Amino acid sequence: MADSATNNAYVTAEWVRRPLADLGGVAPADAVNDPQARKKLEDLFTELAGHHVRLSNLGLPSFDPHDLRRALGMETASPAAARQPIRMVRTGPVKRNALLEELGTALTGGDVDSVAFFNIKTGAVEHFMHNLGDQETARISQAQANEEMHKIAPVTTDVRYSIMSDFIGLVEDMNVAGRLRSAISGKGAFRRFREAVDEDDNLRRRWLSYRTKRHYLLALDWLQKLGLNPAQYSINPSDYDWHPHAPLETPAAAGDSGQGAAGTEVASTVVEAEKVMEDEGGMPSGAAAEEAVEPTPLEGQEPAPEEQSNAVGSPSQ
Repeated sequence: MADSATNNAYVTAEWVRRPLADLGGVAPADAVNDPQARKKLEDLFTELAGHHVRLSNLGLPSFDPHDLRRALGMETASPAAARQPIRMVRTGPVKRNALLEELGTALTGGDVDSVAFFNIKTGAVEHFMHNLGDQETARISQAQANEEMHKIAPVTTDVRYSIMSDFIGLVEDMNVAGRLRSAISGKGAFRRFREAVDEDDNLRRRWLSYRTKRHYLLALDWLQKLGLNPAQYSINPSDYDWHPHAPLETPAAAGDSGQGAAGTEVASTVVEAEKVMEDEGGMPSGAAAEEAVEPTPLEGQEPAPEEQSNAVGSPSQ
């Protein structure tokens, strides 16, 4: 035990003084006093916390990030100090709505073999399958030609990924947050996130509730984009803390203003999501899908189709 403690002390001393690529070639000891490098250091500690928990659960030795922080003279990180979510979502139960649920599911779906249309007159979501023969193809053509039918184009993987990332930012427990942050890194992020969240029943319920709210907000944004009033479908936006988005800046205006805080946040999410390979395992099915409607992030826009995937202690759909 004494030898192990001594070895850990040596390794820690070496780690804090050695330049790290993750910190832009800066040593942790120097990063503490550099605002930009310190932010990278905090992100690194969050990731290390996740690895520490996973290795400890397997009975394998690992370094506790808290010990590394103490070696650097850093105070304990404040919970959920990462970035602000693109869309603020109030915690707690959500008022369920069948239409918002259907729209949210259609907007976050990744099934390339199907297509959904929204009938603005009846308020119904109609689904069609590709490659089912001439009759189904004719029905799709009729829907496309019908002015009352609007095709529901699924959002991009970036948007679905941002829901998971935002949820992790709301998790108070740094170890849990680190484990989830590690799960959404690389190919298969949505599947790994789902598996990680499913390990804790309370965390899973909290995630499903959060995701549902985000999907509802995305659905309301989509209705706004079509110029439709949610009230005509018996939907009260205030029940979901939804507020209309301000008009988006034109590219020229955005360039003049330096893109703004919101633009920077979206860009950050896109860069983060670009690391994730498409993985259609993120959508829940069966009972899981019924427990919590697929929530979707309201990024104010509605990108192209792709994968679905959203504040406690930490991709599970």
